[in-house]
Amino acid sequence: MHFPIQNKMPYTLISYLKFVYEWKQFNCMLALYRFTPIVIFLTAFYSAEAFSRTEFTEGYEAAQAGNYKHAIALWTPLAQKGDAAAQYTLGWMFESGQGVPQNYQQAAFWYTKAAKQGDVAAQYVLATMYNKGTGIALDRQKAVIWFTKAANQGDAIAQFKLGVHFQKGLGVKQNYKQSLLWFKKAAEQGHLTSQINLGKIYQSGKGIKKDYKKAIIWYEKAATQGNALGQYHLGFMYEYGRGAPQSFKKAKSLYLQSAKHQYAPSAYKVAEFYELGKGSDIDFKRAVKWYKKSANKGNNSAQFKLGNLYKEGKGVTKNLRIAIDWYTQAAQQNHAQAFYQLGIIHEEGVINKKRAQSVKVNYSKAFKNFQHASELGYPYAHARLAYLYENGLGTEVDLGKATILYQQAVQPWAIDRYQSLSKQLTCYQTATTKLFSVNIACTTREVLREKIKAQKIMAIDENSHHWSDNYFTGAVIRGSSELKVTYTREDFFVSAKYTFVGRNKPKLISRVKNKLIEKYGQPNKQQGDEQQGAASFEWIMPDGIHLRVSRGWPDTTTYVLYFSPEKQLQLEVQQAQSSDKTFIPPNEESDRKVESDLF
Repeated sequence: MHFPIQNKMPYTLISYLKFVYEWKQFNCMLALYRFTPIVIFLTAFYSAEAFSRTEFTEGYEAAQAGNYKHAIALWTPLAQKGDAAAQYTLGWMFESGQGVPQNYQQAAFWYTKAAKQGDVAAQYVLATMYNKGTGIALDRQKAVIWFTKAANQGDAIAQFKLGVHFQKGLGVKQNYKQSLLWFKKAAEQGHLTSQINLGKIYQSGKGIKKDYKKAIIWYEKAATQGNALGQYHLGFMYEYGRGAPQSFKKAKSLYLQSAKHQYAPSAYKVAEFYELGKGSDIDFKRAVKWYKKSANKGNNSAQFKLGNLYKEGKGVTKNLRIAIDWYTQAAQQNHAQAFYQLGIIHEEGVINKKRAQSVKVNYSKAFKNFQHASELGYPYAHARLAYLYENGLGTEVDLGKATILYQQAVQPWAIDRYQSLSKQLTCYQTATTKLFSVNIACTTREVLREKIKAQKIMAIDENSHHWSDNYFTGAVIRGSSELKVTYTREDFFVSAKYTFVGRNKPKLISRVKNKLIEKYGQPNKQQGDEQQGAASFEWIMPDGIHLRVSRGWPDTTTYVLYFSPEKQLQLEVQQAQSSDKTFIPPNEESDRKVESDLF
């Protein structure tokens, strides 16, 4: 029966024990050769003197037989007499719960006894317990003390741990020079992670002068040990010509070596080389093969790339459903662009002859995906999400949120919308002139239409492709016959014109004017004689809206016109571009095409 310590002992400790084992006397190994391999392994824990004692040997035999309680009974007196090996062994028994109830405090007690006698394994394990707070109070300062003691005895992993603590300021004041010192000590003993860390430090220049050549030296040391991460980083240096002449051939070779060790980021790089034709011809089929290797290991960037390739039919048969599956897998791992692509698919919908390949427009799904992409900081998603907030698609209208998101966006059309919405929000703060309970200075076609319908006013012509909507008002507004509401290309309010028919009613203008005086006070401007001939009266409202009452002559039909001078000028410019309201200016069309082509 194997002694369970073999499988539970930390790798760091095993490394140390191998070192100690080299110091064992050859005759001791011969004497124990008849025992199982695990017993020979355990000899690495203790001194030759310890094995010479009958109690210690009997403890081994009891442990091998599975009688841990008897083993503990034999080792405890030795530990109490100050035998470091026995103290360490008891510490492990209490930590693992072998032969005794698990008790971390007792484990720490015996580890401390052994550690104070200079037992490097005990020093390392005790430091780890303090560092993680395993069964005892977390104390990073004590962890550093014990890691230092083990490190000063040459323990590579303790040296690495010290490097990390100085690098991050854990239990000690952050000190990049000390961090570098301990990483170097560990790296010179062949510690892989320390070698890679040194490479990263020299590559980034964090706390030290950037030195790509030194970075390559350390990456090479890790790579030549067959380490996939070292090979990956070394490949990156050659790919971008950092510290060595750029070489796609060397980079690809290193990525391939790393990928064969099942390292997903390297498989991704190999695929990328084939997709982009780096160092060879473009080969989408091979790109798909390697992206799949990476994606199946959970690499979300590879999953996203596969979504693109299936969506575009490159290297594979075009299949939108499979593309959506890959995008979804990537999105589940918070890949911002995958969320964005899913948002576009659901916002725009896809029509395909094969029904299985079609996707219906779903603004709710589009909203959720754009929201995730935006929260993850993808700049293009800000604009698409803002558009949905602005227009109430898949969510409630929220111009405040739309404005904030447009401000963060990068697309030119989004920047234009930000400027426009900012003005609109400022307008809401100052607008006072109302029609149908709506502040008309800031309102839109959609809002005003709903309010007009709520008043039971019948539409004569409501067509969003036309500049104006026309309504019959005679049944609701006494004396009037028609209301014409005009909008900009973007459907912002420009003017509302009421018609009061009066072919031979000179006093009609006076009656209408007096009603408006009751509401708005005396007019700011007046032209003509209201008793005879053409005449007009004009009010300038605090929010910039103008109200004009006018009539011609001899036809005394009277008109009441609410209008925004600013929007009126904008409308004139737009109508000069094209009489067609659906016309898209060339610069806006260009912006839309550029955004589409990017994805």
